[in-house]
This record gives sequence, C-alpha cells and structure tokens, in this order.
Amino acid sequence: MTFGNEEGGRKAMENLLAKDPMINVIYTINEPAAAGAYEALKAVGREKDVIITSVDGGCPGVANVRDGIIGATSQQYPLLMASMGVEAIKKWAEEGIKPALTPGKDFLTQV
Repeated sequence: MTFGNEEGGRKAMENLLAKDPMINVIYTINEPAAAGAYEALKAVGREKDVIITSVDGGCPGVANVRDGIIGATSQQYPLLMASMGVEAIKKWAEEGIKPALTPGKDFLTQV
C-alpha cells in the first residue's frame, strides 16, 4: 500500500522490486506515490527502465512528466466528476436515461 504519499510509494516499489526485479511498467494511485516509486527505482539504478504512470494532473506531476520522472499522468476534477455522476444517476432514476460513455479527452505525455 502506498497510503497515497511519497514514502508509501517508495516502500511499495521496493516491495514490488523484491518480488519481481524486472518490472517495467507501474501505475500509481497518485503523483506523490509515483514520485516515491521513482526514488526507489533510482536507488537501484532502474529509473530509466520502468515507465511510471499516474493520475492527478497537478503541477508537480506535470513537472515530473516534463522532467522524465513520470512517463504520463492524467488530470482529473473530482468535484466536477462527482457532480456529473450525481446528475447522471438522477436523470436515470427520473427519466430512465442511462448515462452514455464519454470518449477520453487528452492524455498528457509531454509538456
């Protein structure tokens, strides 16, 4: 578990490397955990061998994409996403209209 922080991400990555030292792709729950995973990889000289992806799209995470620490991140808007979800459920309950799938928008891999 990362507990969503850098130290947790580092420890989780160390544990994963102990089980499988040839890991080549990591997805983390958030950008602080990704930064911790990167530090663990860097400590064993594998930071260039593993693609780290994450989610949040905050300024530090975008900077880490720019700097090559994180391979990719996605931005999210939790309050907007929650309100849209509630509206979709309301529409389904009141009108029987199921929410439609929405296509992905952007995937940030470079700054």
